Amino acid sequence: MSWRTIRLANIAVAHRQIIGPDSPAKSERPYLGLEQIEAGTGRILNYDGNPAEGKSTTFAFDERHILYGKLRPYLNKVATPDRDGRCSTEIIPLLPTGVDRSFLAFLLRTDRVINGAMAEKTGSRMPRADVDALLRLEVTIPDSLDEQRRVAARLKAQLAEVDAARQAARAQLRDAALLQRRLLQAAFHQLVCEPLTLGCVLNEIQTGKSFLTAEVLARPDELGVLKVSAVSWSQFRADQAKALKGEYTPAENHRVKQGDLLISRANTRELVGAVVLVERDYPMRLLSDKTLRLVVDESRANKDYLLLALRTELAREHIELYATGTSDSMRNISQDVIASIPILLPPLDDQCHIVARLKSQLDETDNMAQSVTAQLAEIERLPQHLLSQTFNNVGARS
Repeated sequence: MSWRTIRLANIAVAHRQIIGPDSPAKSERPYLGLEQIEAGTGRILNYDGNPAEGKSTTFAFDERHILYGKLRPYLNKVATPDRDGRCSTEIIPLLPTGVDRSFLAFLLRTDRVINGAMAEKTGSRMPRADVDALLRLEVTIPDSLDEQRRVAARLKAQLAEVDAARQAARAQLRDAALLQRRLLQAAFHQLVCEPLTLGCVLNEIQTGKSFLTAEVLARPDELGVLKVSAVSWSQFRADQAKALKGEYTPAENHRVKQGDLLISRANTRELVGAVVLVERDYPMRLLSDKTLRLVVDESRANKDYLLLALRTELAREHIELYATGTSDSMRNISQDVIASIPILLPPLDDQCHIVARLKSQLDETDNMAQSVTAQLAEIERLPQHLLSQTFNNVGARS
């Protein structure tokens, strides 16, 4: 088998066929936004996810094209549509020329191409690939179309197995979450008391600072500011932090300490309002303005009990109702919303009994979920590993 080096521009053309907001073709083609393409896999989740779209320019595409998401190219949103449609201008329809479409789509998802797209990006918070610079990249492909098709078919079969494993792991996580909800519901359903607000058992809600940070934490012992991903249900991840920029001596109440009951003020829909009880001191980790400390009046409430109460449907429905945000990708709750979260509060002795009864059961499901989450992380790395195996070291194949 012979492979050759060639510029992407020789095998792909940016085909920007404009459909204006007043064009009759607009109503004939379903709309596809960037959020409707799954990151990593390129799977098209649905069409017409934004019915209001059409007031701006879109690009036409059909089943000949590859759709390349130029916004945040590291998300690897590369899709092969099987129907006519129109897309956001954050998606560039690429027309393959003299190369197998499926093969080229896989090639565009490789680390080499992603890195090339990021090298000449514009924008820092929301980087966009320079498509002209992207097409100037040199890549290596088989000379034969038949061989390209064989490579693409092999990758498609391998990635289908990866996807099956991914879906199985996700199903296990859903089952674990459902079991936890049922355990909590059964325990709290038996309580005979009127709901109180969380603020009634708090001495204070302490917030961190909006620090100037960098994306990279060079060393585990470096002073770092917690990212929103540091707080999830039942798990505190001190490694999820950003480096602090510049010289700064933080106030003591910004440092994470043993016994802190932390709540996430901003996160995804599933994790906004997530709570965790910190088990040891982390003097090199600082609270950001998105992670709040709940200072509990321990004469009225047990911290471990509150950890459970804030996971119940009663609390979660309140957070869901009052969380703000334009999409499910990031939601926010204010201190006032946190203070107004309803909880059932029996006497302290009863709180301790509920904790004792539920802790081992919930710990078991948490451990299972964490194990599956680790497996899922390994599964998510497999596609790039398979792509690297296929497209790297091609000289050995020549």
